[in-house]
Amino acid sequence: MISLLPILSKTMEHVALARMIVLAPNCLSSLQFACRKGYSPLDAVHLILEKVHKASNNKLYSSALFLDVQGAFNKVLDQRLAEIMTTNDFSPYLVDSVQSYLSDRSV
Repeated sequence: MISLLPILSKTMEHVALARMIVLAPNCLSSLQFACRKGYSPLDAVHLILEKVHKASNNKLYSSALFLDVQGAFNKVLDQRLAEIMTTNDFSPYLVDSVQSYLSDRSV
């Protein structure tokens, strides 16, 4: 997670992420490699290579699209995120903290 926030905010992001992963481990896709313990960018590369080799062995073509969405975190729909967190039984204090953190943000 890359951001232009002070160190304290960065630390809070990591603490919140750690809590969210414990509280709702099924919210992350199995293809999510970033910010997951035991996964690294190399795991993502290995998965891509495996799929390319499998396609090649079956005489199929493969292609990939890589996106680097700058400022994606700043585009989070905070109300929708709060709904998802509430639906997944996150503690109200955590939902409020995330909403507070995301409100009135600007780049």
